Amino acid sequence: MEDYLQEIVNDIKEENCVIIIGPDMYDFGNKSFFEVMCDDFLNEAQYKDIFDNDSHFVFLNEELLQLKPGINEYTVLKMMQRFYQKQTVFDEPLKKISLIPYHLIISLMPDDRLQRIFTEQKLPFNYGYYPTEEVFKQINEKPARDKPLIYNLLGDFKEKDAVITFDNMFSYLSNIMGKKGLPQVIEESLKKASTFIFLGVHFERWHVQLLLKLITYKKRVNYSILKNGNNNDVCLFVGRRLELELLKNDPIDFLNLIYDNCDQQKILKKIPCIAKVFISYSHANASDVEAIVPIFISNNIEIIIDESNMPGGQKINDFIRTIEKVDIVIPMISNKSLYSPWVIKEIDTTLKNNKKLLPCTLDDALFAKNLNTEALTYARDQIKETNKKISEADTGNIDDLVAERNMWNDYSNKLPVVINALKEIKCRKIDNNKLAESVELILKDISLMMKEADGR
Repeated sequence: MEDYLQEIVNDIKEENCVIIIGPDMYDFGNKSFFEVMCDDFLNEAQYKDIFDNDSHFVFLNEELLQLKPGINEYTVLKMMQRFYQKQTVFDEPLKKISLIPYHLIISLMPDDRLQRIFTEQKLPFNYGYYPTEEVFKQINEKPARDKPLIYNLLGDFKEKDAVITFDNMFSYLSNIMGKKGLPQVIEESLKKASTFIFLGVHFERWHVQLLLKLITYKKRVNYSILKNGNNNDVCLFVGRRLELELLKNDPIDFLNLIYDNCDQQKILKKIPCIAKVFISYSHANASDVEAIVPIFISNNIEIIIDESNMPGGQKINDFIRTIEKVDIVIPMISNKSLYSPWVIKEIDTTLKNNKKLLPCTLDDALFAKNLNTEALTYARDQIKETNKKISEADTGNIDDLVAERNMWNDYSNKLPVVINALKEIKCRKIDNNKLAESVELILKDISLMMKEADGR
């Protein structure tokens, strides 16, 4: 591990490292994020009356706009917000940033993707933003590794307040460089910090240079800048003037280095499980279950399954009672499981405990025309066979045979209710030829169910 990486990780541990992120953390080729966004606008017919590719209206070098007369600024804000929302390329790097224990994350992106990622992963955080004109809302809680502060330095789309024009920028700078500085808890964190990581920030922009001086609190510090692009003469000149250490790494590559080193030192945050899920299935379908369980686990879903969660010697009825403690029950419905007394009992227990049920079908057995009749006939045959064994048994212990007969009687009583309930619930089809797509839909269902349970 290189010395500067060790120093960065040490500063992260001690809450002395601040990360500042910009949209050019991702490589958009020969164009900046702002240029790609403007191209998107100018190529859309619906935006022709709002934008002009004339330099009087689009300032690529400054990443600012000058709107045509009569154009509502809110319209442009919404356009930019929609463009940001489409940029799923940010998801993976921002997820890694959310797991690295930074105490303060300053974003030059006015969107809410990072906040949503923290929320989806159930990671605690505080949020604030600096408004272009209004007085900012005070932040009282000190940023910390276990509850970082995400601070949008250039506004917030949802609040209809972001720096997109020269007028916005002049008003913004007059405030933030004047009497309406940053919240006190942020200033204190910036004063204490000894490492600043700039990820995807075009520091050669004049207004960004002013913000850098503000962020680094106008003192001599050693910090790293990660630039997406060539280390040209302008960048080198600005870097020397601002006492920046220029690293040639690609921003995402550098982020991965920090992430991997934090992982090696076991300081990455652990994502709380999204949901606790009980999987009900027939052992005849074990291979189907084994294929999807790792995907669930990798998506932070805790799985309760008899193969791994039922201790040796535990009675199956006791295991079934764990349904009372889970969030969702997923029965794997197939020609085999519908003829399993234990699967039917598990689904019935789910219904009686008002637990959320997410049935997944492995075949079309649930919708067979004579399912009830054939299943009940099969159960009666099992009962007859068991009664015969009981009558032929010696005077020895017949408890197991009696328990088996009771099990099939219970199955016969519960089956019609269970089948009717399953047919009234939307089932997800698991297609082994498209397993990833099938499981993705199930994961979305789980997420939606948990949001509904949380009242969100």
